[in-house]
Amino acid sequence: MKKNNNSGFMLAEVLIVTTFVAGVLIFLFIQFLNLSNSYDNYYVYNSTESLYALEDIIDYIKSDSKIMDYIEENMDLGHVNITDCSLYSNVEYCSKLFEILNIDELIFYQNSNIPNIDDEKLLSIMNNLYNSEDQYNLIAKFKNFEYATLRFVENKGR
Repeated sequence: MKKNNNSGFMLAEVLIVTTFVAGVLIFLFIQFLNLSNSYDNYYVYNSTESLYALEDIIDYIKSDSKIMDYIEENMDLGHVNITDCSLYSNVEYCSKLFEILNIDELIFYQNSNIPNIDDEKLLSIMNNLYNSEDQYNLIAKFKNFEYATLRFVENKGR
């Protein structure tokens, strides 16, 4: 009888299957990591509540000619921090609105200029916005560490 020596074939088969399984597991791990990061960002960037809050703030800014004039005068750098309620016509209303909506910081931002800001999350949001010189955005940082951004379009006929 002839005895077959299959140990070399079996070793090659084990190596191929192990490599295939390891590759599939690495692929699944990377996909899960991306999904997990997206899920984490979902809760801190543009949540439904923060977008509604930012829409209320945009309506208030559009109705206040004093802050609109301030923004136009100070847009040299491409961004203006408009968190200070003394810049608005009705300081008490602004303070109460910012308190109710938990606003920590408000930045009016023109996409053509990336500002020098220490907040890495805020800077990455600005970098990811559509880059057009004539587009303006309002970016809000909330006290619960959420962020939201909406495009600012001034309605002349309103």
